[in-house]
Amino acid sequence: MLRFAIANVIARRWGVQFPLGTLLVNSSAALMMGLLAAWLAVFPAYTGWGQVIAGGLLGSYSTVSSFSLQTLILWQSHHYRQVLLNIGLSFGLCLSLVLVGFKLGNLIW
Repeated sequence: MLRFAIANVIARRWGVQFPLGTLLVNSSAALMMGLLAAWLAVFPAYTGWGQVIAGGLLGSYSTVSSFSLQTLILWQSHHYRQVLLNIGLSFGLCLSLVLVGFKLGNLIW
């Protein structure tokens, strides 16, 4: 529900031509996942809770299915540059933010 609400607010504000809402939701989830991984490295006793947070909260917050469908819709609409931009930004930004979150978490904990 939170992902849907955030993506809709962003789409209404900036338009729906590019799936910016999904990109921002998935990017923020990647950053939080990196922070969680760093925290669990320091506090391994909470691994069970970490799995609940990673798989439950962050897994339901971010989504590959929305990304995939929105990319397919862009493709079917012949917005090929936006397809490449969406794929490149999604993977590049999310992978980078997991690393940033992990490094930031190492500084905090």
